[in-house]
Amino acid sequence: MPRHELSPFERNIRRIIAQNLKAASRDMTQAELAEKTDIPTSTLSGYFAQRSTPSPGNVQRLADALGVHKSAIDPRYGDDLLENDVCFEAIFSQLSPERQKAVLTFAQQQLRAQLDHSSK
Repeated sequence: MPRHELSPFERNIRRIIAQNLKAASRDMTQAELAEKTDIPTSTLSGYFAQRSTPSPGNVQRLADALGVHKSAIDPRYGDDLLENDVCFEAIFSQLSPERQKAVLTFAQQQLRAQLDHSSK
């Protein structure tokens, strides 16, 4: 049980991590993964069931054991969060309506400026 209520972003990250772990480890059991990572099976079970979020160190251990980049486990480690629609949408959804409007206004201004620049 979390010590605080999870934000939509945190819940979404747990869901993505669980999906990514299931896909990346489909050829091994949780016990085998625990042995390869030195992470207790009970802890791994929490990640797979979306009950907990892996620490940065455990994300790295999982990535090393599965032969993938840590962003393949946890999208927050990707090179560019803006390329990851899920992370961007989760962050955007946590903004107040006023701040969401500010983000959209800024994006529209940037798009117009880009279009104006490219047409010259």
